[in-house]
Amino acid sequence: MKKKTTDQARAKVERALRSPVARAIAKRELLALHAEMAAIGHQCLKVGHQTEQRELLATLAFMIGIGAEVAAVVEVLGDNRAGLHQALEEVVRMACDGCRWSAPWAAHLHLALEVSAEVMLEDTVLAMMVLPGARDLANDIRAGRIRADAVAPLEMPEHYKDGSGEHAGAGAGGAM
Repeated sequence: MKKKTTDQARAKVERALRSPVARAIAKRELLALHAEMAAIGHQCLKVGHQTEQRELLATLAFMIGIGAEVAAVVEVLGDNRAGLHQALEEVVRMACDGCRWSAPWAAHLHLALEVSAEVMLEDTVLAMMVLPGARDLANDIRAGRIRADAVAPLEMPEHYKDGSGEHAGAGAGGAM
């Protein structure tokens, strides 16, 4: 049932985003989310180790999930695709572990939010299309029904399979 609901929501977003006005509104909404992501990133750095942080983890799953889903499809610099995926996996791991915050991950998750914000603005239509799935993941954390396998394994695109770990022309700068 959840898969059907997510598919229906995605189809609705796709139809709506065919309009230039809708795309402009979507970009404005994503810019507002971008600003909120910066505040959440700073919050990550202030949270006490092993404290219960269900709402923060749900918010991180939503925000990093958008970037991770977009990065799974579009080309991104350096190791940002893998870095976003790893950050999302860690958020889910913490959520499965009683929503206890792991302070050693704070800086990485802060950076993941910054990268996610940039990636989602690279392709606003795709970012809007993955919103329902990211929202479902966050809601699963809030409801306490998150599962360790909620994040599928990362599949690297062809241009990553040459062993370099970077897409053509991308240097190490800017990589997560």
